[in-house]
Amino acid sequence: MSTSHGRAAGRLAAGRVDGREVAVLVVGLVAALVAAGANAGAAMLEALATRRATRAAGVVTSPVYLAGLLLDIVGWILTVLALRYMPIVAVQAIVAGQVVITVIASHWVFDTPLRRVDLYAAAANVLGLALLVGSASTGELPHTGLAGTIALLVVLLVLAVGGITLAVRSRRAVPTAFVAGLAFGGTAVAVRLLDLDGPVGEIARTVLTDPVAWALVGFAVLGLALYTVALARGSVGPVVAVLAVTETLAPGLLGLALLGDGIREGWGPWFVLGLLLALGGVVVLARSPAQASLAGDDGVARPPLKRA
Repeated sequence: MSTSHGRAAGRLAAGRVDGREVAVLVVGLVAALVAAGANAGAAMLEALATRRATRAAGVVTSPVYLAGLLLDIVGWILTVLALRYMPIVAVQAIVAGQVVITVIASHWVFDTPLRRVDLYAAAANVLGLALLVGSASTGELPHTGLAGTIALLVVLLVLAVGGITLAVRSRRAVPTAFVAGLAFGGTAVAVRLLDLDGPVGEIARTVLTDPVAWALVGFAVLGLALYTVALARGSVGPVVAVLAVTETLAPGLLGLALLGDGIREGWGPWFVLGLLLALGGVVVLARSPAQASLAGDDGVARPPLKRA
């Protein structure tokens, strides 16, 4: 994050707000919300392609499936943008809220089951996100230097060794999903440590030569691979729930401790309540029959299309 953005957010936390500062935070908020929508849309399109395909090989070549992958990429780019302007914990919680959109939209499109408790969980998630966004602040990002880069690479190596060992030797999905969540959290931390300010050419050079950028890619690849393994070995509900909580709390707490994120004065209890509501809603919805049905994980044939 640039120094100017850090100063702006710091002044916002102190109560001195101007139009530029608000605009900076609004950009981050909008990017995170659209990223959640893009990820949910990707899940819906990929599910739709799976239902329409007559054979497995036909799924990956389906235009609908490829459109879903494109939305996944768009969602990731927007998440990166949001992480430049908002606290990690707020961005990660908002993006994890894609489960809310997916469960409700899948009921409307695919006629998947929707319980009353799912609606309560969705409302709790929205309220929690509002409290998180209202209470979180971002200060100046400390200069990590060589020590921070080495620490990031060491964490990547440890997670890679542990994750690969789990994938090869264990059949349990939840521990694998936990390590996947830590890996995805690592991408958020790496984004915050990257210096992406300056002309396009300078940014491109940074991305190609900075070890932090290499670590970011490594965390993303490791997280995606382990998440895929976890989904193949366990029920989608627990896997998604563990992933969402881990990829939000681990980097979020690190951001609060070391990366300049903070909580507005007097808003500590509201921040905690918002985090509990947001993540609690995600956990409930991740275990919803709608989520399992959308993933074909309910032990029965996937429901027919309702409006698609």
